[in-house]
Amino acid sequence: MDLRRFQDIIAVQTNDGIIAYHSRNLEVAELSPEAYEQMAKINLRTSGIPFAQLNADEAAASLTGWQQEDNLDVKSGHIEFGIKSLTVNVTQVCNLKCVYCAAGGDGTYGDPVNRINVEKTLPQLKFFLEKLKDGSTFSLSFVGGEPLLYPEAICLIYDYVMLQTAGRNIRSRFMITTNGTLITDKVLDILRAMKIHITVSLDGESTINDQVRPSKDGRSSTALTVDGIKKLVGIKSNLASLGIAGVYSAKNLEVKKSYLFFKSLGVDWFEFNFSYTEKDMAAQTEYLSQMKEIAQLAWDAGGEAEFRRIKAFNLYFQTLDSQQRIENFCGAGKTFLMIDAKNQLYTCPWVVGEKDEIVGIGASLDLEKLDKYQKPLIELNNCQTCWARFLCGGGCMYIHREHSGDKHKKDELFCERTRSLILLAIMYYKRARAEQ
Repeated sequence: MDLRRFQDIIAVQTNDGIIAYHSRNLEVAELSPEAYEQMAKINLRTSGIPFAQLNADEAAASLTGWQQEDNLDVKSGHIEFGIKSLTVNVTQVCNLKCVYCAAGGDGTYGDPVNRINVEKTLPQLKFFLEKLKDGSTFSLSFVGGEPLLYPEAICLIYDYVMLQTAGRNIRSRFMITTNGTLITDKVLDILRAMKIHITVSLDGESTINDQVRPSKDGRSSTALTVDGIKKLVGIKSNLASLGIAGVYSAKNLEVKKSYLFFKSLGVDWFEFNFSYTEKDMAAQTEYLSQMKEIAQLAWDAGGEAEFRRIKAFNLYFQTLDSQQRIENFCGAGKTFLMIDAKNQLYTCPWVVGEKDEIVGIGASLDLEKLDKYQKPLIELNNCQTCWARFLCGGGCMYIHREHSGDKHKKDELFCERTRSLILLAIMYYKRARAEQ
């Protein structure tokens, strides 16, 4: 891939011509061969701004002029402190034992708690809900362990949030991540009433999924999950959305097979995540190769609409269309907090159980600890010169720490992977908008 850069502009030669992206302005356009030839060659590992010696010609003047332009439609990605998104650990136990589980290997985070204390959780939620401005949006995610081991808590929390926000013009969004093995009629009734976004964790067909996501009792987890998905598809008209998220690593690189399998199950969208612990460069190269394959398969099958069923690509399309810069990969410590099953507060689901990462409990916040999270992640993580910064937002602090030992020292494997996916999305974005 012949990738080139001049200051905030990158360009790549494709079958559709030379496609350029102005990273500061979130603009995608065609570029002349004359301008392209004068740009400095880079690769997907390059984050700095290379020196490019331009000629004194019309192509160079055009390139310089575009670089100096400011897109007045671009909106800042700055985030003010104010918690409007919470994730609740409904349980810290699970009925599966996934080989890559970040929650202590068994959903417990090293501290098994069968169920959250609803009596303590409702006042905690009230504390955050009362601080919301009327007319705002509030997001609440249910996770575990396996959250559907305690569906009654989900129902009670949902009812409480709806009661507390009634009459305040607050839009509440509810999400749940589940392994899909516990979809009973009772659970279906609860989910149907909530108009909820559902993510089912599944890593492919049974030959792979049963190995990486085994049941504790020895049964095929895949059969149970697929049965659960079929039941959820049956009530899809009553859900906000239904998708499948898979995790891929050196132990499971069947991304293309997973895509075709997931498509057959009738869900709305798909997510293909590279394992946060994987450090194998060859595995990442193969993963990215297959992501490129499924991007083409999706486009050939249904153009933009089918392409955007792949969650990561949809996010990049949304960002480019909205002209809204992303300066924070997530809202950790700014707009988002995690509540564990003991009502302790963290900035991220992946650090639950780490005492040094507790930033509050109940309705009490450690503002001194939270203050360290208030700068934009692209600043905290030193991403100011990366061309992908406003589509990435600085990357995941937890992944960075897992690989480098420091939340704010970037994992270069993550950066290269993210730039590759963003570049792929940009190429299809140009094609999609050219057809409109």
